[in-house]
Amino acid sequence: MAGVGQRVATATLRLEARGRNSIGWFYEGHDEQGCKELAMSVAAWDGFLNDQSNWPAASRIGNATGATTARDTLGDKTFVKRKRMSQEERHLQILQAAVKIIATKGFWGMSLQNISDELGITEAALYHYISSKDDLLNMVLSECYDTIDADEYNAVTAAIVDADGHRVYYYPRYCLNIVLYNLQRPELVQLYSVLNGEALNPSHPAHDFFIGRHLRQWEMICSMNWLLPPDVDEERFYDLYTLAMSAMDGLQYRWLGDNSMNLLEQWMSISDIIFPDSEWQGFRDPSEHDPKNESCLLPLTLSARQ
Repeated sequence: MAGVGQRVATATLRLEARGRNSIGWFYEGHDEQGCKELAMSVAAWDGFLNDQSNWPAASRIGNATGATTARDTLGDKTFVKRKRMSQEERHLQILQAAVKIIATKGFWGMSLQNISDELGITEAALYHYISSKDDLLNMVLSECYDTIDADEYNAVTAAIVDADGHRVYYYPRYCLNIVLYNLQRPELVQLYSVLNGEALNPSHPAHDFFIGRHLRQWEMICSMNWLLPPDVDEERFYDLYTLAMSAMDGLQYRWLGDNSMNLLEQWMSISDIIFPDSEWQGFRDPSEHDPKNESCLLPLTLSARQ
């Protein structure tokens, strides 16, 4: 898309000027219970609320050996199994331990001794695989959260291929898929949330990563063909993207702290507000596309309007 940088800067100023950099305004005229009672606009999404087996399955960081190998950092059970692992298996196990401990203690509270204790190895042995605490953090940031698997999960079921072979994407469904994916990896969501908060400090080694993440994700969004309502231009789409991601982050913080909260239900209510039926009907989910429609959909995408 031409002029993305300039448009991003302009849209950011507009967003800040309107004071819409938080989710509080979503609830104007709607208390929390009222939001829960909003009608579900996309019929195909009802099944996600009623039966988790309807969710597309997410890949995730699993146990490298298939056995219980680590201990609870705050408990008394220690690692006892000794098994020679491949380099790849040990690498994955180190990632698992780092995710678990950073999600609980944060980067500042984590020590490499915590990691080695979790794995049942010496700290000296850990240095065969990483060079420093910062190196471990970079490994976690680059391999655990914003992954190819996550990108594919979010995109695949948010897309259709038209009669001419063009793949186009529905943004409201894409956002829903992010929530569905994150519901299946709560420890990683907590890791992200803890690090994001810590990284507000400019001296934090993840500061630049989190400051730049919003625009990195936007650049990826810009590379996709989005089926959008006619009045949604690039600047407005950036506003909606910023709004949706900010709302999602805020809801996830609440969800991590409140076990009684239904994150999926809350997101669907918020989605109805961000993407109202009056404007977005037919542009929210692939199920809204008539399979008998053999027309080319590219003219309805944002890229065709540039």
